[in-house]
Amino acid sequence: VRQALGGSAPCAADCCAAAVECNATAQAVCMAECGGRWDTPWFDVVLARVGALGAPSREAATSHEAPFFQADRNHIMIIGAMAGLVPAITDGYAFSFQTRFTNLVDQLVWNAFASNSERLQALLFGSATHRGVEPLVRSGQTSTDAKVVTAIHAIAAALPFFLPEAAGAFCAAPAPCFLLRPTIGLEPGLTAKCGSPLDGYPGVPMAEFDSEGGEWAVFPPEKAECLVEWHAEDAPGPSGLGQVVAFQLLWHRLRDGWNSMGLDGGCEGGPAYCLPYAEGRTQYNPQVGDCLEEELFPASPSPPPPSTSPSPSAELVPPPSASPSARPVPPPPS
Repeated sequence: VRQALGGSAPCAADCCAAAVECNATAQAVCMAECGGRWDTPWFDVVLARVGALGAPSREAATSHEAPFFQADRNHIMIIGAMAGLVPAITDGYAFSFQTRFTNLVDQLVWNAFASNSERLQALLFGSATHRGVEPLVRSGQTSTDAKVVTAIHAIAAALPFFLPEAAGAFCAAPAPCFLLRPTIGLEPGLTAKCGSPLDGYPGVPMAEFDSEGGEWAVFPPEKAECLVEWHAEDAPGPSGLGQVVAFQLLWHRLRDGWNSMGLDGGCEGGPAYCLPYAEGRTQYNPQVGDCLEEELFPASPSPPPPSTSPSPSAELVPPPSASPSARPVPPPPS
């Protein structure tokens, strides 16, 4: 595997990588040496070792007496990207979900590496894809720079589908991968041309099929053809390749039986009811149906307003009159 990975040093690996910090002019020269689309952007790796790895000083970060000097810019890129994901994973989810998220990130990184290699195989998911498969695209690049840059773009493209709460922290400054400015989510041009990994979702979970395959066991050929064409014609660099890697893997992982979107089983109740990773949801939708027309708490009836016309059953009472037998009472004598 190590031979197939074919690790290589980043572009301009030794440029301004000494204990004494370079001035701005020298650093600009280093940046210019790494201007290719498949290059890892240049940054002060010694400073990054101090900040990201905790090296006590620039001298310690470059000394061969400590392990810090072994970390190059590509190591720092991966570490910085993971640092943006870990808090959202560990603070918000139980261990089983943490394992799933980290496994998905590992697969994105591995498939990005495979796409920039001569013979590494991609790893997808499902009973028919436990074995390695040929990547949809092989870039023709084999440098570690190309592998890492593609991996960063692939993780960014997949984030809204599995860990959207980490999108803000991922590759935010001062993380080194901020220099790449990866697109969070799938490119609009890609989805306009090839659709979405959610097309036909939820369908039948892949977990329901045996090793001989089934409806969802194989990535749709029309999707594969479209992704290859889009990458070649519209986005031939590492950003486009990362999008392709993410699209294909997401298509499989959204159907892995974990109900990561909350829609397995045909749930239509909206995000308040169809919760991601929930079990036992049905097609019942609490937001629609005849039951919503029922008045569960009717208001108390109001008394009728007073009538201004006489009641037909009311008897007329004559006004009082002087009785003939009534005599005025004389005043008492004084």
